[in-house]
Amino acid sequence: MHERKKKPTLEQIRTLFPFDVPDLARTARVETSAVYQALLKRPIHRQNAENILQALSTHTNLTLTMENVDIMLWEEYLTLWLLRVTSAEEQREERSSDMYHFVYARDELEAKFRAQAWLAQHPHLPHHTFTPCPNGFQIGPVRVPGICSDELVGTETLPYPF
Repeated sequence: MHERKKKPTLEQIRTLFPFDVPDLARTARVETSAVYQALLKRPIHRQNAENILQALSTHTNLTLTMENVDIMLWEEYLTLWLLRVTSAEEQREERSSDMYHFVYARDELEAKFRAQAWLAQHPHLPHHTFTPCPNGFQIGPVRVPGICSDELVGTETLPYPF
């Protein structure tokens, strides 16, 4: 059976066409950390990726685009959002029985939309705060990742066109 060819990563291109990371970042007019993140196969913003590929195209004399280089984009990932809910009385008192819920979403608006069903089950807790947790966290032996591929989170039940 014929297996589809995979796109090369930025690190693989770097082995064939060595480049200095700070120099590439300066030429691409992006932060050095954006180039490092791309090399480590961590998500970066599309505009940064396109700027990096344009600068790298000049460096290598090749036409490098998002279609032929594997760079992870934030737009393809969801961030972990921590939802904290409290009642009006609990906000005034020092002791509180906060409740928490987690959702993966692209931004706060999507996080609020994804949390609607859970919030509807807790109408007695009207005060909500949403906090992004892109680095994730660990509770005992359980590690909760801060970013998640769009494919791993079910969106079939969402009528909103994300």
